[in-house]
Amino acid sequence: MRVRRPPSPSLALGRLRRGLGRQALLFVLAAAILTGLGVAYDVSGGVPVRTALFFWAPLGAAGALTLTFVRELGRNTVTSLSSFGRYRGYSILGAAPDLTPRALRQLPPDQRTPQGCLVHAQASAFASAFRDLQGAISRDKLVAFTGSLPGEGATTAALCTAISAAQQGRNVIVIDCDLKRRSLTRALGFDPDEGVLDACENPGDWQSYVGEEDETGLHFMPAARPQSPWRGLVSTPGFPVLLTRLQNVYDLIILDCPPTLSSPDAALIAGLTDTTVLVTAWDRTPLSAVRNAMRALHRRPRGRTGVYVNRVPPEYRFGRLRGE
Repeated sequence: MRVRRPPSPSLALGRLRRGLGRQALLFVLAAAILTGLGVAYDVSGGVPVRTALFFWAPLGAAGALTLTFVRELGRNTVTSLSSFGRYRGYSILGAAPDLTPRALRQLPPDQRTPQGCLVHAQASAFASAFRDLQGAISRDKLVAFTGSLPGEGATTAALCTAISAAQQGRNVIVIDCDLKRRSLTRALGFDPDEGVLDACENPGDWQSYVGEEDETGLHFMPAARPQSPWRGLVSTPGFPVLLTRLQNVYDLIILDCPPTLSSPDAALIAGLTDTTVLVTAWDRTPLSAVRNAMRALHRRPRGRTGVYVNRVPPEYRFGRLRGE
């Protein structure tokens, strides 16, 4: 007896469903305002409230739907991998699926995180995506991860790539270079008094500032609590010296950088690396932000820049982007 596969979900309907979720509040507010204004106008002219409401409610809903539809179309976000390579000339390093609640429920209760998925679900599509990314940078020794804007998952991508590379037998260290947000340090559950900035000021004793993640054994260099807003890695002469010393010990050094469009340090730090990975969020990152970030990163004196797409809906298949 043959078991028929369930029908493929419509990608267009999936995007429409997500768009409706994003614009639901705007739709309700716009419909209420348009309907309320129309009813108030008719009531002032002597029309009964029920009659005015019966007439204006469909018009208000139609106007609100038009407004939200136009706003959704105007977002112009990352919704296709093929458009990057075919029409924009960007190098695509890969894509990672979104971790849905259903996927996280398959993990132990205390490991329902991206890192936990890599450790306890190594056969999952999420873990495979970062193994593929680790393969794409297998010849590089110094790699920077950044996003165009905050909240696009660059820190998660950097950490997952480092864990995946360590699982493949590479000697890896990941460094938190975002001294203000400290996303990598917080993701690992640390809040140290000393970190990468102190290691730059004392590169001869950099081992004292290296920590080890308990679950995976991954080496990392955290960012300490900021003491002065004027201190930065780029302005510290010991930062290139630190990177040189680390390259003598580690096979792969991953730098978690601040967002490119929020901090000028991102492009300057990326200029010291072999490869820069610009992490984008599916159906969230505006293409204009990607273009501006790529323009800033292309000013680097050396190295290549590639795009990695994060949080792709599970119903998409990477590459041709057809439904499973």
